[in-house]
Amino acid sequence: MKLVEALAVRINELLKAQNKTQYKLIKETCLSKKTVQNIMQLRQPDIRFSTICLIAEFFGMSLSEFFDCDYFKNIDI
Repeated sequence: MKLVEALAVRINELLKAQNKTQYKLIKETCLSKKTVQNIMQLRQPDIRFSTICLIAEFFGMSLSEFFDCDYFKNIDI
């Protein structure tokens, strides 16, 4: 699995678990709608570290918590 795929899966998983929407993610992180859509639709192969930090913070998680799932263990970079 590629990093962008794992990120999209993780974000979807957390959105569902926390009953949040992509719209709320966009508004609370001030990320552009295009950036979030590109991540979710696997069209953004290079994602900034600062973007990942904002997303983790949105979910109330540290980076280690955000990346603590099996599909990040064997990432194809």
